[in-house]
Amino acid sequence: MNYLVQFQINVFALLVLFVLFLFVHMSKIKTFGRKMISLVLVTSAVSIVVEPLTWIFDRMLFPGAYFLEYSTNFVLFMIGPIIGGMLMSYVDYRLFRDPQRVYGRVFYQHFSIVTFGLLIINFFTPVYFSINPETNGFSSGEYKFIHYMLLGAMYLFMLTFVIRHSSRVSRKEALIYFICFFLPIIGMLIQLIDSKLHFSWTSIALGLLIVYVFLETTPSDEDFLTKLYNRRSFETHMQYLMQGRQTFGLIVFDLNYFKEINDQHGHKMGDEILINFSRALKQTFAKNGLAVRLGGDEFAVIVDLHKSDFKNKSDNLNHQIQLLSDYLSRNVNPLISNLSYSYGYQEFEPGMSIDALYSAADQKMYRHKQHLKSQSRAAAHAFGTDG
Repeated sequence: MNYLVQFQINVFALLVLFVLFLFVHMSKIKTFGRKMISLVLVTSAVSIVVEPLTWIFDRMLFPGAYFLEYSTNFVLFMIGPIIGGMLMSYVDYRLFRDPQRVYGRVFYQHFSIVTFGLLIINFFTPVYFSINPETNGFSSGEYKFIHYMLLGAMYLFMLTFVIRHSSRVSRKEALIYFICFFLPIIGMLIQLIDSKLHFSWTSIALGLLIVYVFLETTPSDEDFLTKLYNRRSFETHMQYLMQGRQTFGLIVFDLNYFKEINDQHGHKMGDEILINFSRALKQTFAKNGLAVRLGGDEFAVIVDLHKSDFKNKSDNLNHQIQLLSDYLSRNVNPLISNLSYSYGYQEFEPGMSIDALYSAADQKMYRHKQHLKSQSRAAAHAFGTDG
């Protein structure tokens, strides 16, 4: 209980990180930026857990205590530059929107490599810290200041980087970076003044909360009427999949005779049809796709081919479409249960742009719509002849 009181700020920061992690992973919209945020969240959580352990194991004597005390301090020194490098990677991506650029810069882990080398030397001569084998007591090394200089240099580099490329970001975004970068520095200085004030790592949790709320959470992710993801989310998610060279497909849907329904039954009924069709899409493709309303009566589903048999079974698309029709047919409203729609499917091929992929699926959808109209005219003609 005493430890819980002593490290209550760590517990609070850990809860904040856990909630943020849940929110990041609840969203189906994936971006490289959110992927970086997830990595920083996990790494920060590790640091917030490890920090109290270094205090708890200090001067405790039991089998393995020396190993635990040394290893937790080793990890704690390593995590600082790792987090700094990932934050720098996040900023770089936000400014240039190019994951390959971040990969080419090795996720800005240059300071981590230097730190790892110094910690290897630390095994033989105290650079950052030493652990007394007899008392299991921690002592700061003569050159511990190098660690703080490296961390300070990293954050100074981040600020310089943002200022140098300030034309690529808004003032609001630049201000968020400045605040978030200064928080760990302030926390580190506070902890240097009084080691019992554990602000060094917990301040990162506050910074991440600010970043996620103001930069990663947007009220426009969803369509207001249908609660499906909107066109902006659609393009963001497809860009992420393309940049990651993932395997996926696109289905474009368009409701048939929707204008006539609006004209004959009013826009309120039209909205009800859009809402019910959206629910049907979401239900049908919940496990293997991301349903989107592109606008009007036009919808799309981004199909994850790693989670479905679209790539392996040619009849799977027809099966999914049949499930969609079955879901609609169970509705008590005859307009919805008999709702007709056209669709077109196109698998992503390397080198395709978002426009090219959409255009290919849209053209197939248009051909399907023309086919259905031809069938309808033929049926009407046959009915008239029979009469």
